[in-house]
Amino acid sequence: MRKVLLPVDGSKHSFAAARYLIDFVQMHGPLEVHVANIEPEPLKGQAHGLEPEAIETRLAARANMAMNSVRHALTAAGIAHHVHVRLGDTARSIVALANELGCDSIVMGTRGLGGIAGLALGSVTRKVLQMTSVPVICVQADNP
Repeated sequence: MRKVLLPVDGSKHSFAAARYLIDFVQMHGPLEVHVANIEPEPLKGQAHGLEPEAIETRLAARANMAMNSVRHALTAAGIAHHVHVRLGDTARSIVALANELGCDSIVMGTRGLGGIAGLALGSVTRKVLQMTSVPVICVQADNP
């Protein structure tokens, strides 16, 4: 791993992925880290009457909240990182961004839904695993 995409959504699972990456850097040396938050496209009624600037402001605010704890943890560990915010289908956007940036791996949190539940819900992690050609490290948060 030299250039890593770390998609985050504000969950404990994405924070666990960040902790994994911090531990990896401390053991193996520096990486180029790209933190990404993908926000879904607004539904038709949600954006009605809003100017593009207002939509972008809302997107930036939600993305900042989702990335805040991860960015603070990376900064506290002395790990430089780049931040990316995208609008669109989460799994497709993660794969596209990893390709665009030339990332050699993706480290992401997973809720650990297995078998039937994971298939029925169509998890983002499962979709990323199916669509990408780069290694994906899936990190599950400890259950308290």
